[in-house]
Amino acid sequence: MNERIVYERRQIGWLTIVILFIVVAMLSVALALSARTTDQQTAFNVAICICALVGGLFSSLTVRVTERDIAWWFGIPQIGRRVAFDEIASIVATRTNLMEGWGIHLTWWHGWVWNVSGFNAVEIVLRSGTRFAVGTPEPQAVIDAVQSARERARP
Repeated sequence: MNERIVYERRQIGWLTIVILFIVVAMLSVALALSARTTDQQTAFNVAICICALVGGLFSSLTVRVTERDIAWWFGIPQIGRRVAFDEIASIVATRTNLMEGWGIHLTWWHGWVWNVSGFNAVEIVLRSGTRFAVGTPEPQAVIDAVQSARERARP
């Protein structure tokens, strides 16, 4: 079933891309300088492929608001989360910090953090008490889209 998209923004994690590019370059140089056997070459090639795959999957974060829910994902929608509006207790603008870093992980401050770049985010608190900080360069636009979609859905 296709729902109308109210808001969507894909954020690119350029720092992640640069770091992984450097790691792949260093692995390539190490391979050229030290791999003497086929097993060593295979191990380096596997490491290079894994870095490239991780870079491709975790170098962007998309936030989408539809008429019924908010979803966010890294790279492909299967690496993400979808939350129906009726599960949301609150959504507010927040900022993550350097200690929380980027990626997907549990933090003391915001619960689960999903972030690819920068420190702006929306904090979503579910009725169950679960918290998420979802990185976005436009936190107020996400909040406005959720509130607008929720209001249109009310009878």
